[in-house]
Amino acid sequence: MSVIKIINLTFGYDASAVNVFENLSLELDSDWRLGLVGRNGRGKTTLM
Repeated sequence: MSVIKIINLTFGYDASAVNVFENLSLELDSDWRLGLVGRNGRGKTTLM
């Protein structure tokens, strides 16, 4: 059973900047663990 489902998420902070996410899709089940790794300012906290 899916607990979190994201379909085609696109997000940017303003219209002139590059999008942080483009067409992001994911589905997480209740027994999964997910780790987000990346450089500063790459959207890890934004996704959460």
